[in-house]
Amino acid sequence: MEPALMIWTVSSNPIANMYGPWFLLFYFVYFLCIIWLTLKAHHLYHAVVSRSEPEDITVNLPNKIDPYFIAWLQHGKERVLRLAMMRLSYEDLLVSGQKQKKNYMRKSATNPDLIQEKQRMLNSVESLTLSCFEEKYEQSREWAFNSLTSSCQRYKSQAQQQGFIPPATRDNIFALIGYTGLILLLGMGVYKLAIAWGKGFDNIIFLSIMAPAFSWLYYRIFLSNRAERPELTEKGKVFLDKLYSSVPRDKQSLKQLDIAMLAVALSTANSIYSQCDFGRHAYKLYLIGPTGSAAAATKSDFSGGSTGTSATSSSNSTSDSDSSSDSSSSGCSGCGGCGGD
Repeated sequence: MEPALMIWTVSSNPIANMYGPWFLLFYFVYFLCIIWLTLKAHHLYHAVVSRSEPEDITVNLPNKIDPYFIAWLQHGKERVLRLAMMRLSYEDLLVSGQKQKKNYMRKSATNPDLIQEKQRMLNSVESLTLSCFEEKYEQSREWAFNSLTSSCQRYKSQAQQQGFIPPATRDNIFALIGYTGLILLLGMGVYKLAIAWGKGFDNIIFLSIMAPAFSWLYYRIFLSNRAERPELTEKGKVFLDKLYSSVPRDKQSLKQLDIAMLAVALSTANSIYSQCDFGRHAYKLYLIGPTGSAAAATKSDFSGGSTGTSATSSSNSTSDSDSSSDSSSSGCSGCGGCGGD
């Protein structure tokens, strides 16, 4: 007598008939395999592309450098927003909220003519950021963060043209790989749930949690990049290293707004914020938490505890802003001012 052959159908196969706890174990291993295969595909692509890159990379620094472009290239959209808010605070146009310190509002206009003059000096990124805040209502940074998408997309195109980040084809290939993995992962969970419901099983709470949880985790790892932090090519790394070594960081140089903004944009450590007047506005806006001597300096500069401190800070901000607008003519640094378009 010949043994009966098992006929595989959509509702009858080893996966569909698998006992619940065993399927949960299988699904966990399946999840790890999808992650491994995605990483392997990324590594394979990098290996192929790296063979075509030249070994000797030479980069020339441009005469005019936009600190917002550098901030995006080094850290992503979040640093662009931080830099713009610091500049607005430096110009005395933006203040932290009174009720919640991490909410913000425009500075009340006591001198409308002066405010309008300062606003005319802002570039497109700064003007766009300022437009997201109101004078009478405290707001979070979320709206301003989302408003910078188009500006950061422009920086991304510029970086791709200059070879500082991988081309758009790389992003498309990685997106295709990522969404394929996500569909396979979520599809397996949905398939098993549908089979269980069709057979009248209702004890599916663990699978109902695991399927969306694994899919969300996979999405966060491979497809979500909220801060839009770019992945640099070797040329991009050489460019930033060369630019970093060329920017002076002595106290006298950091008094110039264009140099201070570029130093903050390039920095990977918070120590730069306590070394210059411009950097301390990150503490003033609670964008980073001051510690130690930085906290003491910030309290002294911005709390108004000593007579005339706030007025002096505002006066220095205005005078530094005026001097920075003339920096290209005075030959202060040659890095292109504060990133005008």
